[in-house]
Amino acid sequence: MGIAADSLTTAATLFAGPGTTNTTPSTNSSLDFRLVLNGNVQTLSTHNAPENDPIQGLLFVPSLNPHDPCNDIAAPFVPPNVTRKEDVSPFGDHSIALAPWISVECSHSFLKASRRDEPDALIFFLPTQDNKEKPPSPDDPTWVLGDGDEWKNRNEYPVYAIPGPDGATLMQRLSWYSGDATSTSPHENDSSAVAPHRHHHENVRLFTFIDLAKNGKKMPSLWGFVLAILGTILVLSMLLLVCYQIVQKRRRRRLRQRIEAGDADLESLGLNQMKVPQEIVDQLPKYTFPDVNAPPEALLPNNMHSHHTKFFSDGHGSITTIEEEPEDRDEIDTDHESHIQRPQPATTTTTTANTTTTTINQPIPTTPSVDRLSYSQTTCAICLDDYEPGLSIVREMPCGHIFDAHCIDTFLTQNSSLCPLCKKSVLPSATHPIPVTNVMVQRDYMQRRTR
Repeated sequence: MGIAADSLTTAATLFAGPGTTNTTPSTNSSLDFRLVLNGNVQTLSTHNAPENDPIQGLLFVPSLNPHDPCNDIAAPFVPPNVTRKEDVSPFGDHSIALAPWISVECSHSFLKASRRDEPDALIFFLPTQDNKEKPPSPDDPTWVLGDGDEWKNRNEYPVYAIPGPDGATLMQRLSWYSGDATSTSPHENDSSAVAPHRHHHENVRLFTFIDLAKNGKKMPSLWGFVLAILGTILVLSMLLLVCYQIVQKRRRRRLRQRIEAGDADLESLGLNQMKVPQEIVDQLPKYTFPDVNAPPEALLPNNMHSHHTKFFSDGHGSITTIEEEPEDRDEIDTDHESHIQRPQPATTTTTTANTTTTTINQPIPTTPSVDRLSYSQTTCAICLDDYEPGLSIVREMPCGHIFDAHCIDTFLTQNSSLCPLCKKSVLPSATHPIPVTNVMVQRDYMQRRTR
């Protein structure tokens, strides 16, 4: 749909005649005619109306068929010597038609004549209107031609309407400015109407300018584009942020699983700065460093070197042998359970002999195996002092490494939660979960990428 008309301006314009090469229009103040209609131009049809540019051209009256009865009907409103299409054709290709809206038949006749002349627009006026108010709206019955408004689409140009008095004024001026300059005066002896210096090749025509409404189709302002772009960027940023958080959450969960499985380098992830609470340190095994070069028997207490064996006969030639544990076995196990394996449990054997029941207390030597250290460590890796068997108090880490108790306690509570040798965490993952951050995820990703 086109844009409605906002204003109409018509002015007398001076053109060079056919005998000259200059056909550029120019207004002349001596002609002293200018009609401006602002806000009271009614748009009847916007078919083929331009979107942005105004409509402009020379004003003329369409010529009806000589045998058309509307010639006589329109005679009171259309002077015989008005400007016709052939009068404006030499001065340009753009033209605008003007016609009275008299009856249904005559309106159809003027529309048909305008289609032959192919103007840029057609302007109707109501001769019966005696005021300068804006003509009725397009839906008013005044503009009904009995074809269901098909005439609005049949014509290849927009149609407008102006007040009746203004249309009559333009029609009168068109009768004045239809010939050359020598015939432009409404009064032959009126020297004020025609300038004495005008050449006989100069011609005057009415040039009409129809300005279209600016609010018919507003273009978005610059701020509208800026706000639209900013809104799009904001929405995309929020979507990307949500996707990023989801991906990072999955990566943190996977890294936590790798840390708990011992597959991640905790020191490179910055976990060496975590401290171990004292209550966790106190739960680590602490014992006296044993003599790793002593024979297994030397590591056993004296009361562990003898066992009692009892033999029983059931009177039927069967002898039962039972090895007895010493009474203070529980105490021995408690004192040495950190580095001495328990002996094999008592065994019972049955033999056959023709003897009476006999009980024999006889010590049987045993050879217990000593719990060797997980690693061959004879020196504390923190203070670099050698362990003294039977004197140095050591603490064993979950990974199996041992350190001087005082050194490792200070190290764990003040420096790091990782083993100084293998960098495994001392903190139990179940009770003290390791916080996994996005920075740790990025470090782990870069570390695995460089491998």
